[in-house]
Parts: sequence; C-alpha cells; structure tokens
Amino acid sequence: MYYIDVTDILIYVEKETTVSGIQRVSFEVIRRMVARLGADNVLLSFWDRGRREYVAIPSGFIQDMEEFSPDVLGTVFFGKKARSQGDAAPTLVRYRNKPLKYWLHYLARAYHASLGHEKYFAKKGSSIEEWHAFKARQGSGQAKVAEETPRLKVAQQAKPGDQLIILGAIWNIDGLEAAFQSLKDDQGVAIYQLVHDLIPLVATEHIAADFSGAFYQWLLSSAGYCERFLANSQNTARDLKAFMDEIEQQRPVDVVPLAQKFSVVHSHRVSNPAKPIKSRLSSLRGVRLGVLNLTKTPYVLVVGTMESRKNLWSLAQAWQRLAQTPGLNVPKLVFAGKPGWYNGDFEALMEATGNLGGWVQFAKQPSDTELGFLYENCLFTATVSFYEGWGLPIGESLSFGKTAVVAQNSSMPEVGGDMVEYCDAHSISSIYDACHRLITDPEHRRALEKKINATSLRTWDEVAHDIEAVLDQSRR
Repeated sequence: MYYIDVTDILIYVEKETTVSGIQRVSFEVIRRMVARLGADNVLLSFWDRGRREYVAIPSGFIQDMEEFSPDVLGTVFFGKKARSQGDAAPTLVRYRNKPLKYWLHYLARAYHASLGHEKYFAKKGSSIEEWHAFKARQGSGQAKVAEETPRLKVAQQAKPGDQLIILGAIWNIDGLEAAFQSLKDDQGVAIYQLVHDLIPLVATEHIAADFSGAFYQWLLSSAGYCERFLANSQNTARDLKAFMDEIEQQRPVDVVPLAQKFSVVHSHRVSNPAKPIKSRLSSLRGVRLGVLNLTKTPYVLVVGTMESRKNLWSLAQAWQRLAQTPGLNVPKLVFAGKPGWYNGDFEALMEATGNLGGWVQFAKQPSDTELGFLYENCLFTATVSFYEGWGLPIGESLSFGKTAVVAQNSSMPEVGGDMVEYCDAHSISSIYDACHRLITDPEHRRALEKKINATSLRTWDEVAHDIEAVLDQSRR
C-alpha cells in the first residue's frame, strides 16, 4: 500500500481560498500518482490534530479534480452530507446515497459553472444552463450537516513494505514526527520526504522569528524516520547533503526536478484576433475586472509571495531607473501574490512614490484562472530572488511561451536553462540591464521565445513517474 501525506494541504485549506506553490506541487503529483498506481493502492494520510492520531482516507476522488480546489478538499476533510433524492443535482442522482462522493462532484460542478466551463458539463451529459436552472429551483434550501468522512487509523493497518511519501511542508506540527517514527519502528513503513528547499537554514536573514530553529529540528528528526530523501533540484540536494554532513546522519538523496508547467493552462490571450469572438469572451470568465484592467497596457509579471527573499525592492529600484530612461517605452510592472515576511522596504517605497507613479500595480491573491490570464498576456516575467529551492514561476512562464529575467543563483538556472535572460540579484544595475534588453530588443525576446517553443518542457507526469521510480527502486 502507498500512503501519500496531505497534512499540509488539510491545514492550508482551513484558512486559504487560493493555492500556494508547495500545495500546487503536492496536488499535481498526488493526482497523477493515484492515476498511475491505482486508487485501490493509494490512501491519502494526514495528522488528525483533534484526535491526535495519524489517519487515512480513500484517494479516488482526487482523479476527478482538474484543479486544486480548497472548497472540494475542505469538503473531503471536514465532511458534508448529500441531499435527498428529490434535491439531487443534475447527473448526481447516482451519488445520493454516497455523501462524500455527492459533495465532491457537487462542488466540482459549482466550481466549473462559476468559470463557464461548458465543455466540462457537456462531458457529463448536462449543461451550465441546466445547472443554473437546478440552483434556481433549490432557492435557499440548505444541505444537511453530515457525518464525518470515515477515517482509517494508519497504525492499525500499515504493514511492513508499505510506503509513505511526504510531498509537502509538515514541520512544526505537534505529534506528527512521533507518529512517523512509530510507523517506521513498529509497522516497518518506509518513509520518503520531498525537500523543497533549505532556505530557513541557508538564507536565515529572510526568515521570521524562530522559524529557522523549528525547521532545523524538523529536518533533524526527519533523518531519523526517513529511509531516503527526494530533492526538487540539484541545488536543494547539495544543501541537503551539506546538512546531513553536519549532523553526521547520511541518507540517500534522489533528485526529482519539478515541472516547468503551469498546473492548469487555459487559453487566455484576449489580443489574438484569430480567436473567435465567443472563444475570446469565454476566456475572460472567472477573471475579476481589476485583474482584467491590469492587462490593458503592456506589462511585465512578477509571481510569488511578496517577501524580502524575492528581492522586490531591488527590482522596483531597477524599474524606477527604467521609467526615468529617456525615450524608453516602459511597460508596467505587475506583482501577483500575497504579502509575506520582511517586505517593509518595498512597501515603504511603494507608499512614498505612489507605486512608482503608477508604474507598479498589484493583483492580490489571484486565482489559478487569473494567474494563467496574467501569464499569457504579459511581455515577459521577472524572478530576481536572492534564493529559490526551485522557482515555479520561471517554469510556469516558460509553459506559456514567455521568457523571463531570472537571477543566476541557487536552483533557478536549472529551471530557466538557456531560455531566459539572467542577472545578478545583488546588483540593481544588472537587473536593470537584463530588463532593459528584453524591453528594447524584441528580436532577442522572440529568439528566446523560439527556444522555449522548441524545448520539451518537463511535465507533472514526468515528476510523478520519477517519484514512482524511486519508490520502486527502494522496494528491491
């Protein structure tokens, strides 16, 4: 049996309505591994903080999820009950006696209806019109509160030879590390941890409070219960091996690079006259007016949590120089993400200058649909971080055929290859020069885009395949 830990996803969907980088990675890998290994062979496991026990649920539902949905996942973890037969939604009558499945499919349909995904309903033998008609009939009818989703105690059913893969961020969760250690020692479960980065240890100046200490203790403990580690880049693997040298507890490390793909690639290019009018209008569904307005003039896109490690202050300083360069037709700089740690210098600069006189604008906490829209309509993207464990926005930019200005440090060259323009994160002049070249030399930009189009970008299917290969090798 394979267990895939989703503890961090459970904790995340309790509070958030959009998806972050690590949760996106976990989701994309999980649903492909379930498809490859078979739902009967995979259980999703997590730490139940209320009961203080490690439990598991069936994994089959995740194959029906096309996108990471906090609403759907929240229903799985926290439970709701199906309505009576008379209240069953179109195409869902067959699930009326299966509360979990009913609500999973119900929420999935509501989600796709809100985005105008007509093809999704057509595949189900229905339509958005039929869905809305059903909703109108229901009026204010309330669903009944349900019994909790059945959960299996992993310690009571795990056997020697079973494998547990941890894909997310699970440090500083009281009781979880002891549960993992017990599964290894008492049940003979082989445990594997995917490490996304060691930033709390190698870039402590960008980490808040005592987080670095908590991270260190977690990584130290994981060396006790993990059979081997997976690293998301060669750079992360080097950092991890250096850490293990320091604590004198070596474990095998397998490098499994992440994908250079956005999780859901829709066609959002509104400026393409070759697209039929109806198709162009459809591509705008689910995009807020404020986000749409950001794309009315040329812009460069910056994606990610707005924190000091992302080097936003230096990028803004470079943009201010660009705006002051005589004769230069400067695009806007659009930041898409949520607030993060130690970003006071950037925020102070924005306040003092009126967002650089309007040259800087923000798309706060965009949905996947909105993020895809922003990627596809930008000139290029910029990731000038001081340090990254991988650099998802770089690969996502490439998947939309867009080049980027990228800092030449840590793992980022592994993602960007020869398809981006590099800069020195510690030099405002270097950032300025790289951005200036992509703005003023469209032929160079198109040459990089041509390289992108000619390159076979790494997919999430390949990531899942490589993780499965590590598990298979370990069984031998």
